Amino acid sequence: MKKLITLFLLTALLLQTAACGSGGAGNETTSGGSGTSSEPTETTSYLDNFKDLKFDGQTLTIIAQHQTAQPNVPPDEQTGEVVDDALYNRDRKVEEMLGIKIEYDVYDDRGQLRTNVQNAITAQDDTYDLILTSMADGLNTLAPEGYLLDLNRLTSLSLDSDWWSRSCRKNLTFNGKQYITSGPISLAYYYAPCVIAFNQRLCDEYQIPNLYETVIDGKWTIDKFAEITKDVAQDVNADGNMSANDDFFAFACDELTGQAFYIGCGGTQTEVGSDGSPVLTMDTAKNVDILDKIISVVSKDDMRLLTESVKMDGSNIPAYNKTWHFKNAKTMLLGYNMSGIIAYLRDMTDDYGIIPMPKLDENQDEYLTYGSPWGPIGVAVPVTLSESKMDMVGTAMEMMAYISFNNVGTQMFNITLKEKVSRDENSKAMLDIIYSDIIFDLNGIHNFGNTGTTLRSCAIGAKENFASSYASALTQAQDQLDKLMDQYNALD
Repeated sequence: MKKLITLFLLTALLLQTAACGSGGAGNETTSGGSGTSSEPTETTSYLDNFKDLKFDGQTLTIIAQHQTAQPNVPPDEQTGEVVDDALYNRDRKVEEMLGIKIEYDVYDDRGQLRTNVQNAITAQDDTYDLILTSMADGLNTLAPEGYLLDLNRLTSLSLDSDWWSRSCRKNLTFNGKQYITSGPISLAYYYAPCVIAFNQRLCDEYQIPNLYETVIDGKWTIDKFAEITKDVAQDVNADGNMSANDDFFAFACDELTGQAFYIGCGGTQTEVGSDGSPVLTMDTAKNVDILDKIISVVSKDDMRLLTESVKMDGSNIPAYNKTWHFKNAKTMLLGYNMSGIIAYLRDMTDDYGIIPMPKLDENQDEYLTYGSPWGPIGVAVPVTLSESKMDMVGTAMEMMAYISFNNVGTQMFNITLKEKVSRDENSKAMLDIIYSDIIFDLNGIHNFGNTGTTLRSCAIGAKENFASSYASALTQAQDQLDKLMDQYNALD
């Protein structure tokens, strides 16, 4: 389905039209100018499958992590802000069709949310029906300890559909059971991908070939990245030292971008072994070669600015500091996740674009996008969910996910990402590629033996000697993976 959407968007670009594809079956959207957008119109709707279901008197209670920079919860009433209103209308439509009430218990802090969920389930309190919070430092703890329900028990969920995460289906299924998923039902899902942003004016000044066309032609590779960042950085004050305060860099990134490069080039941290269990794979010959290639290109202090510990204007806000140089035209490219780009680049003076992470080479079939597991993008159901509510909860989740994929996601692309962020028609095609399936990796979520952190630090040159670091951590990493699988194997 999504390949067809990409084809539609690329055709639209060639025809220089302003048509917008929605990404969903039987859904069409038209956009007006000046930031306006018409209400998506459903033709042959998947929702018709649920029109005869009624769960009168039941309440769907969602405990959700919600932050301004990574929102999940709709406002109490319509605000005129298109994405908020789409989220609000989604819930009202589900309530109306199913005869239910949707209520939220909202938390800013994921740690407090996790503690409250644990306490409620331990006390056999079935108040909560659905959980929206982070995978890392969140659901990754709740799932193996038996706090979450196997989502396959909710027969209304079509977990292989485009409106649910396919990478979660593949990477987080154990013994035929899946306790964690993600997808558009969480608005924060759209904030998770790690991408490359480029300053259009600076690219023109340095005579960089059209990066959109490079991506579309399948030529956006790690070697192409090396080519366009060569001879761009400048020691502005000529002191022989590249510094964050004084000089101009070709590329700025945080450490999570290291994992995004690695995943984008086809690297794996774990894979499913012959017995169906996950195995650590960062030391395979293929993955070592991938990492070596990335290190040779990215870990150049005279080209690349590491933003992890940078502070600008005395700010203690990491996303502000990590985007400052790009926003102020002090670097040509930026590697970061969409949450920071959406929050901090809306009022950037220069035009910029967004493209996926580069491939290893042109033989790689597709662009691969790594998703940060730290935002509130995880979706789960408490194990205390009563049998009497399973049909309602599963049906409501499926409908919310489907509507989000078609309507909320469309508004996110057309309004928040296109007109407020990416600013040009070409970016819609890039976004379709980026969001085709965000990859959530088991080791990215659990960080066995700190190997995920080590990998990402080494990839961008913040740390050296991955091979020796990995070898020294391998016993601990394997022990933690084995413990995790023992926990999953012990679950009913």
